Amino acid sequence: MTLALAASLLAWFQRGSDTAAIRPARADAAVSASDRSSPADEARRPARAHLPWTTPVRAAARWKHPAAGAAPTGLPASYDVLNSPVARAEAASLVRAGEAIEERARLRAAARKARIEARRAAEKAAAEAARRKAERRARREARTAPFTVRIATFNVLGSQHSARGGSHPGHPPASVRTPRAAGYISRHGSDVVGTQELQADQLRQLTAITGMAAYPGFGWGDKETDNSILYDPGVFEYVSGDVYHVTFVGRVRPQPILRLRHRETGRELYVLNTHTSPGDGAAQGERHRAHATTSALVRRLRASTGLPVLLTGDMNDRPEFFCRVVATAGMTTPQGGSYGDGCRPPAGHLAVDWVAGVGVSSWSDYWMDQSSVANKTSDHFYVSGVATIGE
Repeated sequence: MTLALAASLLAWFQRGSDTAAIRPARADAAVSASDRSSPADEARRPARAHLPWTTPVRAAARWKHPAAGAAPTGLPASYDVLNSPVARAEAASLVRAGEAIEERARLRAAARKARIEARRAAEKAAAEAARRKAERRARREARTAPFTVRIATFNVLGSQHSARGGSHPGHPPASVRTPRAAGYISRHGSDVVGTQELQADQLRQLTAITGMAAYPGFGWGDKETDNSILYDPGVFEYVSGDVYHVTFVGRVRPQPILRLRHRETGRELYVLNTHTSPGDGAAQGERHRAHATTSALVRRLRASTGLPVLLTGDMNDRPEFFCRVVATAGMTTPQGGSYGDGCRPPAGHLAVDWVAGVGVSSWSDYWMDQSSVANKTSDHFYVSGVATIGE
C-alpha cells in the first residue's frame, strides 16, 4: 500500500463518527426511495455517539463496496475494508479488552468467594475448637464424678450337677434354671455379675437372654467358662483382661481379672472373680492359699494403678474370709464389718458368696436373695450390692 493510500484510509477512518460522510449502500443497487433518508430526516435524527475506539470498525462494518464513487480516494474498487488488517487489528484489540474485563471480574468474584469460604472455615474451626474444649472439660469433670456399680455374685450350679447322674438330682435341668438365673440378674438390676460353675451351655443361654458380655467367656475354651464375669456393655466397655491362678479341688484353675471403663464417666475399675475349694483338710489349705493370693493381687492392682478393685466369688468361708481377705487388702463390703482395731466381721447371717471392694466410697442396697435356693435355681444365694465410687 502506498503512502498516499494509507493516508487516505486513515483520514477516512477518522471521519467514521460523521454518519453523513459515509452512507451505507446496497450491493444490489435496487434500493427503493423509501429506504433512503432525506437530508431533512438526517437533520432531525440525533447524532449517534460512538466510542472513539469503535468508530472505525463501525464505519467499516457499515461500508460495502458501492457501485460507483463512494469509496475513499485511493482505495481500489475491490478493497474489503471490513477484513482489512487495520479492522482486524482493531477487532482483536477489542476482544482482548473484553477478555481482560471478564478476567478481572472473574478474579474479583474468585477473591470474594475465597474470602467468604475463609470466613466460614474460620467460624467452623472456632466452633469445633469450642466443642473440643467443652468435651475435654466434661471429661475432666466426669473423671472426678461419682458413679455407681450394681455388682453381684452367683454360683449358678453347673449344668452337670443337675443332669442325670449328677450330684443334685432334685434340681431342674440347666435349660430350666438358666432363664431363672437371668431373671435374678434383671430383678437385681446388676451391671456386673461374677459367676461360678457356669458351664458352656449355661453361658450361651445366659448371655443370649440378658445381652450381657462375658470375660473370659469362651476365650479360654469350653472347659474354662466357669468363673466368667458378665457385664452390661451399655454401662461398661471392655478395656483389658488378664488371669491369675489358684488351686481348686486339686487342680490349678484360671481366675479372671477384668478391667472395665464406665461409659458415662470414662472412669475405670478392676473386677476379680474367684471360686475357692470347699471343705476341710487339703481343701482348706488350698482355700487359705487362694485367699492369700487374691488379697495380694488386690493390693498390687490398687497400688500400681490407683483404680478401684471389686471382688466377687464363692469364697467357701464366712467370717474367716472377711478377716483373711477383706481386712488384709483394705477392702469394704456392703454388709459392714471393721478391722481397724481388730477384725470384726459383719453381724448377722453371712453367706459364703461375697462382694467386696477397695476404692469404694460407700455401699448400699445389700441383698442376699435366698429365693434362688428355695426355688432350686441354684444351691447358692444371689448376692448383690451397690458400690458408689469417687464420691
